[in-house]
Amino acid sequence: MGVTVTAPSPLPPGPRTSPLRSALDLRRDPLGYLRHLRAAYGDAFRVRIGPREVLMVTHPDAAREVLVTQAARFRKGRGIQKMQDFLGTGLLTAEGQTWRTHRRLMQPSFHRAALSGMADDIVQAARPTHTALLKAADSGVGLEVGGEMLRVTLRAVASVLFGTGLSDGELAVVEAELPPLLDHTASRVRSVVDLPRWLPTPAGQRSAAASRALDAIVARIIAARRAEQEAGTPGNDLLGLLLAARDEEGGGLSDRELRDEVMTLFLAGHETTANTLTFLLLLLARHPDVQARVQAELRGVLGDRDPTAADLPRLPLLNACIQETLRLYPPAWLVPRQATAPVRVAGFDLPEGAAVSVCIYLLQRHAAYWPDPHTFVPDRWLRGERTPDAFMPFGLGPRMCIGNNLALMEAGLIAALLLRDVHVTVPDGGPTGLHAGVTLRPDGPVTAVFHR
Repeated sequence: MGVTVTAPSPLPPGPRTSPLRSALDLRRDPLGYLRHLRAAYGDAFRVRIGPREVLMVTHPDAAREVLVTQAARFRKGRGIQKMQDFLGTGLLTAEGQTWRTHRRLMQPSFHRAALSGMADDIVQAARPTHTALLKAADSGVGLEVGGEMLRVTLRAVASVLFGTGLSDGELAVVEAELPPLLDHTASRVRSVVDLPRWLPTPAGQRSAAASRALDAIVARIIAARRAEQEAGTPGNDLLGLLLAARDEEGGGLSDRELRDEVMTLFLAGHETTANTLTFLLLLLARHPDVQARVQAELRGVLGDRDPTAADLPRLPLLNACIQETLRLYPPAWLVPRQATAPVRVAGFDLPEGAAVSVCIYLLQRHAAYWPDPHTFVPDRWLRGERTPDAFMPFGLGPRMCIGNNLALMEAGLIAALLLRDVHVTVPDGGPTGLHAGVTLRPDGPVTAVFHR
C-alpha cells in the first residue's frame, strides 16, 4: 500500500516588513493599516505586532472556527492576560475550570428576566444627565458628549451592581479613580514591550493607588452585603444575585472572586456602553431625518413618562439604530486569542502558541454581507437584512460577553430617556477619525448642542 503524504499548508500571506515599520503603521492608523492589508491579501493575513506575528481573520467562517468550533484550542490573547493585574481572575481573564465555574454561577443573574428588575435603577442613574442636557438646551451651551456618557454609564453600572449600597462620596471616588486605572490598563495591553510590574513609573503608582481605593470600597460593600445576606436580605441588585448564586454542590463565590467579577463588570459595562452611546448620538446628529423618526417613535410609545424594560421591544427603530451603531463601531473591535494546541484556521495550520485575532471591525463592514457597509443604515435591521455570523459585537461562542443583554438594556433605556426630550446637533460634524485602543471611540471630543 502507498503512504498518503499530506502537504503542509502554506503560510498565511502578509507584508514583508520590519517590526519597526509595522509598529509605526499600526500606531499611526491601525484600522487603516488593517483595511489596506485585507485589500491586499484577503480575509486572512499575517500582521506583525511588535515581536510577534498574528493571523488576522476578517471573515465570518474563520471567526466561527476560532470562537466556536475550535474554541477549546484557544485561550485569551496576551493583551487580555495583562489585564489580570487589575481585574484578577474575573470572567474576562479567567481560563479553564475557573472560567467554567464562574460562568455557570453567574449566567442566571444575566438573564433578561433577572435584569429587567434593574431597569428603573438605570433610568434613575441617568436622570442627572437628562437634567444636564435640558439645562444645556436652555442655555445653548455645548456639551462634550463622550464625558457625559462616561459619567452616566458609570452611575448606571454602579447602580445595577450595588443598588443603594454606594454612597455619594464613594461614587465620587469611583468616578475619580476608575479612569486612570483603566487608562494604565489599556496602556499595558497596547504595549509591545512589557516593563517589569515593580518598576515605579508615575502611571503605575497612580494606578496602584486607584486600585487600592476602589478595592476598599468594593470590600466594604461586599462585607455589608454578606451581613445582609446572613440576615435574609441579600438585595435584588446584581451583587445580591451574585452573592446568592450557588453551584450544584452549594458553593458560591468567595469575597476575592466577587471583587474580581465586580471590577470586570465595571470595566466591561462602563466605557464600552459609553462609547456606543457617544457614537449613537453622533450618528443621529449626522442623520437628522433618522433622529426625527426615533423621537417620533419615543413620543408615540412613552409620551412624557420614563422608559421601562417593557418598552424596549416596542421601540424597533431605536433598537435598529443601536444595532447599526454597534455594527459600525463595535466597542471591542478586536478579539485576540492564543492557540493552546496545533490548530487549523482559514485553511492554515498553526502551531501551539500561535496568535490569532478576529477583527470584528472589518468583519462587520464586510461588503459580501452588508450592502453599503460603511454607511449608517438602521433600516437594514427593520428589513431583516442581517447575516448572523457577520455581526458579533459581543463576541461569539462559549465566551460571548455575558453582559450583552445588560449592555443593550442600558443603552436602550439611557438613549430613550435622553432623546425623548432633546434633539442633538454637532455643529462641526464631530471627529471623523477613530481611536482604536482596547476599545473603539472617536479620536477627538464630540461637542454637541442640544435643543428641547
